[in-house]
Formats: sequence, C-alpha cells, structure tokens
Amino acid sequence: MNLGNIIVVLTFLAALASAFAFLKNTTRTVTPLSKRLFYVTTGGLTLASCLLLYLLLAHQFQYTYVARYSSLSQPFLFLVSAFWAGQEGTFLLWALFVGAMGLFFLRKSANADNVAMGIVSLFIGFILLLLLLKSPFSDTVNAPADGTGMNPLLMNFWMVIHPPVLFVGYAAAIFPFALVLSALRRRDSTRWNLSGFRWSLFATTTLGAGIIIGGFWAYEVLGWGGYWGWDPVENSSLVPWLTLLALVHGMLVQKKKGSLVRTNMLLAVISFVLVLYATFLTRSGVLQDFSVHSFEDFGIGNYLIGVIVVSVVAAMGFFLTRFRDTTSPKLDLSGLHRELTLLLGLYVLCVAGLFVFFGMSSPILTGLWGKASQVDVSFYNKVNLPVAIAIGLLLGITPFLGWTGEQQSGLVKRLSLPILLTLLACVIAYVGGVSKPSLLLFVGTASFGLISNAIAAFRQYRSGWWSLGGPVSHIGVGLLLLGIVGSGSFDETTQLVLEQHQPQTALGYILTFQGVRDEQSSKPRVEINVTDGKNAFVALPSLYYSEYNKAMMREPDIKIFPLKDLYISPVELKAADTMISQNPLLELTKGEPTKFGDYEITFTKFDVGQHGQSAAMSVGAVLEVSYQGKKSVIEPVFTVMGAEKKSTPVDLPSDTRVAAGLPHLALALTRISVEEKKVLLEVVGAAPQVPQVGHPKLVLEVSTKPLMMVVWTGVVLIIAGSLMALRRRFKPAEGSITPPPAASA
Repeated sequence: MNLGNIIVVLTFLAALASAFAFLKNTTRTVTPLSKRLFYVTTGGLTLASCLLLYLLLAHQFQYTYVARYSSLSQPFLFLVSAFWAGQEGTFLLWALFVGAMGLFFLRKSANADNVAMGIVSLFIGFILLLLLLKSPFSDTVNAPADGTGMNPLLMNFWMVIHPPVLFVGYAAAIFPFALVLSALRRRDSTRWNLSGFRWSLFATTTLGAGIIIGGFWAYEVLGWGGYWGWDPVENSSLVPWLTLLALVHGMLVQKKKGSLVRTNMLLAVISFVLVLYATFLTRSGVLQDFSVHSFEDFGIGNYLIGVIVVSVVAAMGFFLTRFRDTTSPKLDLSGLHRELTLLLGLYVLCVAGLFVFFGMSSPILTGLWGKASQVDVSFYNKVNLPVAIAIGLLLGITPFLGWTGEQQSGLVKRLSLPILLTLLACVIAYVGGVSKPSLLLFVGTASFGLISNAIAAFRQYRSGWWSLGGPVSHIGVGLLLLGIVGSGSFDETTQLVLEQHQPQTALGYILTFQGVRDEQSSKPRVEINVTDGKNAFVALPSLYYSEYNKAMMREPDIKIFPLKDLYISPVELKAADTMISQNPLLELTKGEPTKFGDYEITFTKFDVGQHGQSAAMSVGAVLEVSYQGKKSVIEPVFTVMGAEKKSTPVDLPSDTRVAAGLPHLALALTRISVEEKKVLLEVVGAAPQVPQVGHPKLVLEVSTKPLMMVVWTGVVLIIAGSLMALRRRFKPAEGSITPPPAASA
C-alpha cells in the first residue's frame, strides 16, 4: 500500500472516530476530543490533496490517475485542474471543502453542536469510503513514459474555476441539513434558523455561481451554440439550486414572522438529498447514453443510492417523530403582503424544480417499465414558461408590499409607475417583433420585475449598498429572463461553404476565409475576415483533430456587440483538391440566337421519339447553326434507357478549325427544361483536359444571438446581489433569532 492510500485509510478512520465522538455526547457542547479528531480528519484530507497535486505536477505516471489526466506537455494551470478532472479527484476535493467548512463551522457558528458536526463527519467518512473503493493513488506496475492528458475541451481557464465553485456549493449544502437534524433531535426547531439561513444563502450563491460559470464556458468555448442545453447532468445541479433558492426565501419569512418552520426544514433536507441525487446521476453511469457530461460507472452507484436512502430515512424519521414539536405561527393569508408573495415565490421555485426533476429523471423512470428515453428540450421550455411568467409577476409586486396587509388603493398608486413603464416595454417589444401572446406576456412580466426592483433599489440605497442584495439579484433575474427571450426566440443561423479568398455574405456580414494559422500547434485556428461595411475584424475559431477524442473538435469565435453576438463556429475544413477543367456549357432559350466563337446557334424546337431505339426514350434539340456564312441544322440527342442516361454529341461544322489545326467541336445535350423552353449544351473538345488545383474550403456556421450581453449582465447581477446579501448576513457575532410565540402547528 502506497503513502496516498495509507493517508486515505487513516483519514477515513479518523472521520469515523470523529463522528462517533461527536454523536455519543448527549450535550450540546463540543468536546476537545471531538474537535481534535475532526482536525485530524481535515488535516488528512489536506495532506492527501497536497500529495495528489504534487504527483500531478511531478508527472508521477506510475499512478493511474496521474497518467490518465495529465501529460508532460500539459501546461501548469491544467496540471492543477487535472486534480478534479476525474471522479476520484472530485470526490477528494468535495471532502476537502466539507472539512474546511467544518472548521469554520466549529469556530464561528453558535449552533455547531455535536449532532451537526457528527453528521458532517459521517458524510466526510462516506466520501472517503468511495475513495477507498476507487482511489486516486492507485498505482500500476508498468508506468508509461507519458500520460494520456486531459480532454482538450477541458484545457480551458473555466475548467480551473467551474468545478471547484460548484463543489463549494455541494459541500455547503450539508450544513443546513445537519443543522435541521440536530434541531429535530433536540426538539428545538427555532435555534438552527440563523446559521441555517447563512449556510443556505452561501450554498445558493456558490452553487448558482458554479452553474452560471458552466453555462458561460459552454457558450464561449465548447461550441454548443448556446449557454444551456437542458442536458440531464446540467439539470442535476439546477434542481437543488432551485430548492435552495426556495429555502432562502422561506427563511426570510421565518426570520420576520416565525412561520414556515416545517417547510424550511423539509427544504433543507430535500436540497441536500438532491445534491446526492445529482451526484448519482452524474457519476453512476446511468445517464451515459443520454448526456455528454456523464462519467462512466466505477461501481459506486449502489453506495450513492444507499446514502440517499439513509439520509431520507433519518431525516424523515426525525421529522415525523418531532412533528408536533416543530410548531410555528400560522401564515397570514388574509391580505396581500410580502409574506404571501414570498410564500408564492417559494412554491413557484419548487414547481420549477419538480418539472426539471422529472424531466432529467425521465431516462430512469421510463427505463423502469420499458426502453429508457428522455424528454425533448421543448418539454422544459413549455413547462417553465408559465413558471417564468409567475416569477416576473411576483418580482414586480413584492418590492411594493409590506409585511402587513395592503390597502388596495395605496398599492395601485405605488405600482402605477412600474405598470406604465412595463406597458411601454411591451409596446417596444411588439414593435421589435415579439407578437406571440405568450412571449409578449413573458416579456411584460420580466420587464415588470426588472423595473419594480430598479425603483426599489434606487429608493433603498440610502440604507447602504450592502442592503441592496435582494433588489440587485432580482434586477439580474429580470434581465436574464429578457435575455432568454431575445437569444432564444430571435437568433438566426446559417451555414456557408467558404472557398479561400472568395468572400460570401451571411446575415448582413461579408466573410472571407483567408487560411489556417498555427497549423503546427495542437489547436490550429482558421482565419476569417469579417466586415459589415462599417466595422471589420478577424475571427479566429479553432478546428483541430483530437487524438484524445478521435474526432474533430471545434471552438467558436464570438464577436460581442451591445445588442447581439456574432457567433462563428467552424464545421469542416476541406483540403484543396485537384480537378479537371470542364468543357464550356451553353444555355439556349428557344428562338434566341447565341454566339459561341465563330458560331451562332439557335435552338428551334424539341424532337421527342425513339430515335431508332425501341426500348429507350429520347429527346432531341433541333439547332440551327450559322458558321462561316453557311447555315446547317443539327440535333444532339439525350437518351434515357431504364436507369441509364446517355448524351450523344453531334459535330459542329469545323472545316476552317480543322484546317487551322484546332480541335474538332461537338455539342452534347445535357439538360432540358420544357417549361422554360431551354436546353443546356456541353461544347465537347473546346477546353484542354489539364489538371488544375482548387482552393481549400471551410464549412462554417454563422449565427447572430440577440441580447446575449443582457443575459450575462443578468447572471452577474444575480451573483453580485447574492454576495451582497451574504456579506450582510455573515457578521462576527452570531446568535439565534427568537420568533414570535408559536400559535399552532
């Protein structure tokens, strides 16, 4: 057993010992022994992570993981990101993040009791169990001289950021879950809420940031042509994010009114279970036939199912046995106020999560009673359209509501300005081409939410910038929704075949393929000059063959404009070919004389008949030919006999040409058009049969994607607002919130 595996085994034992020490203590106070054991666990995770990073940087290819995800030519940054390129590395990263957050939780949280920390330690132990089954430190007898290296598509800056940020969100989701189980075990359903709110907000922010970074990576680098494809693995992270968002909004109500205690506890449990389910979908191999992101199965599927079942049974067992103890004041549903709209928002987010959950789980669900299949992308668009409309409407109303009932006249007065501006936005959208009623309603509600929160932010900024987290995030949601309509409904795409140095026009741009740059590099780029008549730039998308993937790989070039993106993605590069020069073609219209050299040729009529072949159908073109002052009539014939087609050339008068040593000429009928009264003739013998070299050709897909800048501005504001809210909530002193007395369950 090598050093790495020894560290994993010892850390696993330390995690179990830590969990036992925490859970055997019936008091709330964390004992020094429990802390020390957890420190040892986190120290072991840190040591194992440092060792794996060293092995990657030092090219220790005797380790299977190092040989599979790194190579001698791999740049430093991507040697680092190779840490989390494979299953084993990502599990170690996940455990490391949970351990680091556990240290922070122990030091900073007033609710860091034995039960919560015991659950955290057990979860670390479970991840380490997976690493015992499939270790990143497994070695091989015959070490290769060089490693395989990472997938070229992963060797990108966003690979360095996206997975770690996503796994920070995954790691943070354990803490609201642990706090809920601790609260239920102690029959104290209110003490957990402040810490639970902060950790839920942190998990929501980081998981959302990871999802958004992944969308940007897909759009700008991977060449999918979009930022979200409703892939089952993509959706697996989206669903727990939606339930965490619902939890954050529910805990706002709990903070202010003391209500929704049971609902919030249930959402905290569901969110963590959904993180485990997302891991199962991504890493068990069940979606290998349905997702390009799915990892292959290395035998952990049953273990993941086991931990999901244990988590659900433990949580629901506590929840049902403590149901009477988790009381809270009744919700006030008697009037229109913020408590009601936040509750409706919570339900809308949960409905959206439920739709996406069933969509992404369709391969598993359909496989239970027949052939596994997945839903079409249109399913997600249809079911989420009313959800998005409801979100926009709630975003528009909520900023103008208080926590008590509203007088109808006062609310209408406050809403008059945003409603007026929303109507103006709808008129602009209609003039701009949004005529479908459902889309117009979508634009109207999204604009309503955006305008209302912009007004609220303007009025609220006097309270300090850090108080604007909610309005800023909601402005971002409004912009994102508007951007989705623009980019999804009004994009245009066309495909071109560009011959080198021959300009072509597409979507209002002139594109000229100039050649290939950096042909000897691992990622050669095609050079395309682009102009719209006013501005000119050079696009350099990549098109290269990957030995790793055994396929052609593509990376687009994107020109960003304020209101749209020009998206240029190469499809195929056809090498210069060798061709034979063609004989001239003559298109003749009935009754119209056509000049060809010394000849004047007039097509007079068609002649349809057998022409001596009883089994064949033949069409002749009767031609009058003037040559050297003499007129003659000739008739080239086109014969069809079954599947065989034959053209019989007829000689042109050539006395003078033959005497001058020029080649003899003949006319062959190649195509007829009875409706247009036209024939196409080939002049046989007019062109020398010499080889000519053609030009390389680039097959290119060109798209315009409106309002992409609006999409990215929206997602940046969502994350910025979440960070502002997080900054406001995390303060040095931490206590608990004492809600109003519980009136009833």
